[in-house]
Amino acid sequence: MENRIRILAVDDNIINLATIEQELKNKYDVVTVNSGARAIRFLNKEKPDLILLDVQMALMDGIETLKEIRTMENGATIPVIMLTAKKDKETVIEGTKLGILDYVLKPFDSQDLHSRIERALKRVGALPVEDKELYENVKEVQTELHGGKIRNAILKIEEILSFKIDEEIFGRMQSAKARLRANDEETAKRLVNRVMKMLERTVATEESSKFPISAGEMNARLLYVLNDLENFKVREASQKLEDLMRYDIPDIVSDACIAAQERLEEFDDGAAEELIQQALAEMKNHLI
Repeated sequence: MENRIRILAVDDNIINLATIEQELKNKYDVVTVNSGARAIRFLNKEKPDLILLDVQMALMDGIETLKEIRTMENGATIPVIMLTAKKDKETVIEGTKLGILDYVLKPFDSQDLHSRIERALKRVGALPVEDKELYENVKEVQTELHGGKIRNAILKIEEILSFKIDEEIFGRMQSAKARLRANDEETAKRLVNRVMKMLERTVATEESSKFPISAGEMNARLLYVLNDLENFKVREASQKLEDLMRYDIPDIVSDACIAAQERLEEFDDGAAEELIQQALAEMKNHLI
């Protein structure tokens, strides 16, 4: 039997605890305790995957409880979401210093609670990030970059880097972040565009949205691209490559198309032409 994710809910209001347990029990194993002291005693023996911690508690409030939790072996790095009736600036600052991942305002909305828990668990690798969701996150980075909002783009990249993702995508996004900090926006944009194209291919495959294509038609389309390049029609060639990527093409052709588009973005027509010629040769050699 697969082990379910376990969440520790801490609140001195038993009605709130009952509500949380009812909301989450179908998806998670929920342990409830009604004081900070009991949470600490639990963490001396057990380590849950995430803690939902109320801020306004009598005797030992949420911030005091979390300070103690962070000194414990089982609590030093555990993800925590604060439950609070008001999100005041002082609490946000103090919570951020103690590594809070998020806040949920009470009374909470069921969908919002689930969404924030899933997001927190994905940030620490306890839950996987689906390619489609990752695609949407990278798309947001792309939008921020095109809008000239560099700081927002960096913050979004940092969030993506906190996810458990493919090493190649991680490396490219990390490089994009470094380029942005070095004021090299053009290189950062190319790196992000590359990731987008990688994810577009994966997402399209998962959704079975690609169309079949014969070897003959694929060959003809690549020849049309070469013809455009020979006539310095870069935009037309790029569009033809993008259109071809919508079909179910072999990896060697897909990789060549992506690389050629990158070269075209850099106005390196010659390199793009060589890549397409190589793809045509590979197709002939392997009788695709």
